[in-house]
Amino acid sequence: MTEPGASGGRQIGPHLLGVTVTWRYRVQWVAVRILVRTLFRLEVQGLEHWPAAPFQITANHHSGWDPFLIHAVSPFRPRVTWFGPKEVDFSRGTRNRVMGFFGGMIPFNPRKTNLPSAVRAVQRVFDAGGVLAITPEGTLGFRETELMPLQEGATLFAALSGVPIVPCAVVGSSTLWLRKRIVIRFGEPIQVERQAGRAGREALVERVRGGMLALLPDVEPNYPQRRPGGDYLSDVFNGRHERAQRRAYMAELERSAPG
Repeated sequence: MTEPGASGGRQIGPHLLGVTVTWRYRVQWVAVRILVRTLFRLEVQGLEHWPAAPFQITANHHSGWDPFLIHAVSPFRPRVTWFGPKEVDFSRGTRNRVMGFFGGMIPFNPRKTNLPSAVRAVQRVFDAGGVLAITPEGTLGFRETELMPLQEGATLFAALSGVPIVPCAVVGSSTLWLRKRIVIRFGEPIQVERQAGRAGREALVERVRGGMLALLPDVEPNYPQRRPGGDYLSDVFNGRHERAQRRAYMAELERSAPG
């Protein structure tokens, strides 16, 4: 089904989903690891906390690089599928073109007209023994020590299926430069009982939020004036609005810096 208003753009829906390890996924897994580990210095902490699949990873979101950074430290199996690119037309944007080619994502229409099919697609991931990854803040946040408000979808799928949630924090991706050190931290899994009630899901959101906050740094980083790769490297996978937000934030930091 093509989303109305897509003007002939790329279709969205569960047909973009891949739950098995295909040749495209093999190519993606190798290529992402080579690219990301060439550009940045990655450190992974808490990978031993991953439970047996299926489960859900719930991560913070500083940059369009975040899915690639998490992929670059994830094992080959189980396959990680991403939920939440908010696009009607997947022919737009570098990140969406890349993810659309390799599959392994569940697109989410901003008007929520494809929500039932998205729920079924998520269940396919869990039924196949896969991992669902989601960034539930809904927008980019550029402060490394803080989280934006989490949307209810942070726990909806896990609550409906009763799978554990692994909190995750990507530290250092809000502003990037060549060979910057980035830390990806996984916390201990949060056990989830299958439930459909709103009150139970809201309580679970707070538990997940607490688990994510515990993985964040206590102090905001200091950014060097010379950043090889600078704005281009930081923004290559960010949308136009996100690029403007990040650059405004960095300009504000420079204006408020002492001296």
